[in-house]
Amino acid sequence: MRLNIFNCSPRGKRSNTRVLAGAFAEGFLETEGPYGQNEVREYFISDPGEFRLASEVFGEPCVALIAFPIYVDAMPAIAKSFIEEIAAYKGRCSSTRMLFLIQSGFPEETHTRPMKAYLEKLAKRLGAPCDGVIRMGGGEGARDRVRGSKSGGKMFERYRMLGRGYAANAVLDEAILAKLAGPKRLPALLAPLVLPLANFFFWDRELKRNDAFGKRFDKPLE
Repeated sequence: MRLNIFNCSPRGKRSNTRVLAGAFAEGFLETEGPYGQNEVREYFISDPGEFRLASEVFGEPCVALIAFPIYVDAMPAIAKSFIEEIAAYKGRCSSTRMLFLIQSGFPEETHTRPMKAYLEKLAKRLGAPCDGVIRMGGGEGARDRVRGSKSGGKMFERYRMLGRGYAANAVLDEAILAKLAGPKRLPALLAPLVLPLANFFFWDRELKRNDAFGKRFDKPLE
């Protein structure tokens, strides 16, 4: 069985999406499917050449995993462009089994829930069986996490377990999906700490990397 991963992150090969989909692919390749040894191909939609190739191979008999981050409840423009491109296959994808992987920097599962419904409808309109939507809260920074660490190692292993289970039975483990999706809402005592911690460990670092930390309180339009 072949798994085609369509990475629709603007960051391409440097994306958190690639790391998470890669862990799923590891588990998928470790397990022999009903038709023998599995294989994986990955397409980076942010690359114009791979965008065209991915559009051409999308309708082939395979498992198609479309993966992308969610930025404040919205998909990246490159992901939307790819979806508009494969709309040409509408109603003709009965031999393409579809999976989706979406991840958000926000930890609560409410940020990915609306997109899940949208993607399930997308598969239906393409005429493709939808085998599930992998949702992850708190996905920002996954690329930088050490796989051997307590939290990072557990997260990656959950993706590998999903890949193994899917390769064996074409089913995603609901218990693992729920753990990855995150809580419905943060505990009241924890919520006030999230933004300051996010600023300190992520946004401030990004500002410094782009030589903009000293300008973070500027108001150029006033």
